[in-house]
Amino acid sequence: MTMSPCRRQRAGLWLMLLLGAGCSAPKDSSRTLLRVTAIPDANKDTLREDQRKIVEWLQAKTGAPVEFMPVENYAAAVTALVHGQADLGWLGGVTTVQALKESGSTVKPVVTRESDLHFKSYIVARADLGASSLQDLKGKSFSFGSKSSTSGHVMPRYFLEKEGLAPERDFSRVAYSGDHNKTVLDVASGAVDAGAVNYKYFDRMVAEKKVDPARVKVVWTTPDFVDYAWVVRDDVDGRCGTGTRQKVIDAFLALDPSRPEDKAILAVQQAERYVAAKPEMWDGIRAVVEKIDLTR
Repeated sequence: MTMSPCRRQRAGLWLMLLLGAGCSAPKDSSRTLLRVTAIPDANKDTLREDQRKIVEWLQAKTGAPVEFMPVENYAAAVTALVHGQADLGWLGGVTTVQALKESGSTVKPVVTRESDLHFKSYIVARADLGASSLQDLKGKSFSFGSKSSTSGHVMPRYFLEKEGLAPERDFSRVAYSGDHNKTVLDVASGAVDAGAVNYKYFDRMVAEKKVDPARVKVVWTTPDFVDYAWVVRDDVDGRCGTGTRQKVIDAFLALDPSRPEDKAILAVQQAERYVAAKPEMWDGIRAVVEKIDLTR
């Protein structure tokens, strides 16, 4: 019996859902679809708009259809990459380490912002507290971002402990906001007294007048550490077309801030330029992750 066009369309849709692969054939079956995901470390509207710009740019550079795959949390971004539901991902330092481990190193970092090689976190506080040091925050309420956030939790916690502050012992309350923007806004509103945030997000919020530096001040800055990276599955060429992996890498590395169109793309992720990345660059983060209990 001949299947009607509508039934054929529904059958095709169900087949795509059942396969659940990262690269899949869109309506034009001669082309493949590259799926991109990212940790939700910012306001969802901001993240989607930023990724829309990246997707459109990648589509032009690779010549293939590109789709952004939003996820609910950090763990979901890692899972999507490890199980092939996504092919390319923007991860933090901790999630990069997790993706490497859980995939058996078949998901690898390929490029990073130059600034991510010397990243840092701010410890911010309500200005009316009058705090000028970490010790002044003892007995105050404190917020981290996501539990798996490198700059919003893991590294700030590590450095706070090195400075002699145990969060659950020395703060009156420890919360997890879920993302950097919310941490800053929670401090600004007085929902918490202080918090740990990605320095780039805080500086961006100040520049965009989303937070008043007269109400939220930086009390302390952590030492440097390695953070974000673009990671790619090893099998992306087989799944999405020969040369896809190298096209993605070349596109990021070729971005030149002296060209207006490139500067606009670099600005999306507050990058000066991108540099090649190797897994061993995250060895320091891996060592810290082994010491930090992410289930607390």
